[in-house]
Amino acid sequence: HTMQFVPSAAIPEAAQRFAELQNREWGHLYPDASVERSRFDLLNNRYDESDLTTLRLAWFACNEEGEPLGVAMLVGDGEVEPRDERDLEGPWFAGLVVDPAFRRQGVGAALLDFVTEQARLLGFQRLRLVTEHKTKFYEQRGWTIERVVTLNSVLNTVMLVTLKS
Repeated sequence: HTMQFVPSAAIPEAAQRFAELQNREWGHLYPDASVERSRFDLLNNRYDESDLTTLRLAWFACNEEGEPLGVAMLVGDGEVEPRDERDLEGPWFAGLVVDPAFRRQGVGAALLDFVTEQARLLGFQRLRLVTEHKTKFYEQRGWTIERVVTLNSVLNTVMLVTLKS
């Protein structure tokens, strides 16, 4: 299957559904998370290069028909709690969710590769992510475990990959 990657703001009609999926997946870890906030980020991709905290870029992986199968984001901050944020700088691979109808077909891995490449093209030297259960998935793709953190009292793992320039 050939997948195409499209900025999430280009398919606004999919934003609500994927924001709901993101919230179902991660909402319990972030007390201030909401479907509205996820939807806003999907509809308003942005990045001011002088301020990493503004980074909120998202892409849909679409099939040949242009139907969104999954989404992933590149964000500047907000992925770990403030006490951990001091030592764990962005950018972060975040918000990965695949439509349940299209899981286990390589969509997540394709999004991971695509977003990692976007981070490299933007000039970043490394990328982090935080995951509750999927460390093996990322380790198989070259990521290493950096540390364990708690998000809303739930243990999560911060992982790191170095981007080749």
